[in-house]
Amino acid sequence: MTYSNILSHRSMILDDYRNSLYADSIKKLVHPESVVLDLGAGLGIHGLVAANAGAKKVYLVEPGAGLEVAAKVIARNNSSDRIICVRGNIEEVKLPEPVDIIISVFTGNFLLQEDLLPSLFYARDKYLRKGGTLVPDRAKMEVAPVTTKGLFEKNIASWSSPSQGIDYGLVREYAANSIYYGDHRDEIDDYLAEPTGIIELDFMTAKKADCRNTIEVKITKDGTCHGWLGWFQTRLGDTWLSTSPQVTRTHWGQAFLPLDPPLQMAAGDTISFQLHRPELGEWTWIVKTGNTEQKHSTFLSHPITPGVLQMKSAEHKAVLNMKGQAALFVLQNLNGSITSNEIATELVKSFPEIFPDHEHAMRFVINLIERFTRT
Repeated sequence: MTYSNILSHRSMILDDYRNSLYADSIKKLVHPESVVLDLGAGLGIHGLVAANAGAKKVYLVEPGAGLEVAAKVIARNNSSDRIICVRGNIEEVKLPEPVDIIISVFTGNFLLQEDLLPSLFYARDKYLRKGGTLVPDRAKMEVAPVTTKGLFEKNIASWSSPSQGIDYGLVREYAANSIYYGDHRDEIDDYLAEPTGIIELDFMTAKKADCRNTIEVKITKDGTCHGWLGWFQTRLGDTWLSTSPQVTRTHWGQAFLPLDPPLQMAAGDTISFQLHRPELGEWTWIVKTGNTEQKHSTFLSHPITPGVLQMKSAEHKAVLNMKGQAALFVLQNLNGSITSNEIATELVKSFPEIFPDHEHAMRFVINLIERFTRT
């Protein structure tokens, strides 16, 4: 997920339900001596709430260009005297002091999805003062088996229908091993069991953002199980904010984990659901009922060749390709001694096969500068 486009923040800034729950929690915690870190601040709405609540100082840490807009919003709201904008990832920047409160929205549609929680844990360990507080400080993932004929037909079964007389049925396997994120509340025909928690993370103590849990669920009504729907709850002070499709809508959606083929279930049946996802890794879900077992994994959602498997191996000894060599050349010269224009000129001379002219080389250089240098 990227938020480099300013308008991509719209759904979050205008999510009044979510933001009001955050604001209530922040206002209860902030006092005149509070030093606050708004981590992954975006356009800074939670940091501004903390400043308006009377915080002594607020640090907004954000790697994206949205921080430039946040600075203008801060000035427009007369809060520049207490809010300091720090551009960069938390692992790269340096704050001059510990903080009393860390505010974050580092939860993807299915909690672990965006792989941001490791950065929260880093910030907690490095900057949170003893006795400090996280907002939120806890979260849990929940799942339920569902009947959703339309969602299944659109994303999975449709691949079995030829197009222009051409059979693309083999793609169905890739589709069945994918997770579908979005607001699915209007696409669920029925819930075949009560929602069940599958993991809970205490952000104050957790060291890793991973999952390997198994639950058993009793089916409450007859129906076709097309897959599992997942969402999360997160604790803001003494209030839980849920992204369930059965409660107030937020900018977050849910995750649909399909089963192919779907399973016919009857009330009273027991179904086992195992969810596995290492930190920064692939999702795997295994469903067992009676003598039936299905295993799906996002690892299988794209073609796997021997070459790809080799590159993923911890024992692989990689060698840079030509584009990698060009990138290495650029990075080695980003030391403040020569200009971008000079680097691009050398690229055209040394790598004519991939840079036919100065313009292409310059775009390549600028892209690396934007990603790996300090402003």
